[in-house]
Amino acid sequence: MATEFFQELRNAFNSDQPFVLCTVVETMGSSPGTIGQKMIVFRDGHTIGTVGGGINEERVRIAAIDLFKNGTSTTLTFNLANPLDGSEPVCGGEVKIFIELQAREPRMVIFGAGHIGKTLAKMAVLARFRVTITDERPEYADENIFPHMNVICKPYVEAVEAAKIDESCHVAVVTPGHVKDREVLERVLLHDAAYVGLVSSAKKLCEMKQAFIDSGLDLKKVEALFSPIGINLGSTTPEEIAVEILAQIVAFRNGKIIRFIK
Repeated sequence: MATEFFQELRNAFNSDQPFVLCTVVETMGSSPGTIGQKMIVFRDGHTIGTVGGGINEERVRIAAIDLFKNGTSTTLTFNLANPLDGSEPVCGGEVKIFIELQAREPRMVIFGAGHIGKTLAKMAVLARFRVTITDERPEYADENIFPHMNVICKPYVEAVEAAKIDESCHVAVVTPGHVKDREVLERVLLHDAAYVGLVSSAKKLCEMKQAFIDSGLDLKKVEALFSPIGINLGSTTPEEIAVEILAQIVAFRNGKIIRFIK
């Protein structure tokens, strides 16, 4: 049985499809799972292996599916000392299960869910990015509009931290205005994102860059900023601008630095 599972695990690693690996890492007292038991969860929800079965295994499966949106590994703890009401396991112990997304898919974090951000997000999913989209307006940051994405509805200042930006992230700043753009960038540039791009006019960009430098932000990060964002295809519509942005990010991922040239 173990041999069959590890064959499936090897196949999963060798495929181009992301999956979540769930592992029992600790048990206390009586527990249906044992340390080292593993389960693979795929994006469509189907599983291979087990972490003990029962209702808690289903909870692990649901939590694992959620990782395809936010990409954050976590440890789940289940207390099995529950009342005999028929709704919970009653083994009397505790089990901890570590769940971790295994994916080659890059991340894209988009600040602003207006016309450009909305289109870019949907295109990025097709290009196999794991997308986080943020907006402080509830009518824009709506999970029904952005299925299969991590949607954050918070003030932009808070959204930067909630997005958990790291070196795998490609950040596109397309908020409704320059004040919000600056609020976001002041915090985004404190992180080590792979790519940061901003929709901006040349004049506003110069003013913003100087303000960032004066405030002590890392000069290299400020100068590396892609702005105007995207490559110049002569676009005029939000949909075409989204194409320009995605093309630049894809090129960047493939080792080609293509900046907007008039």
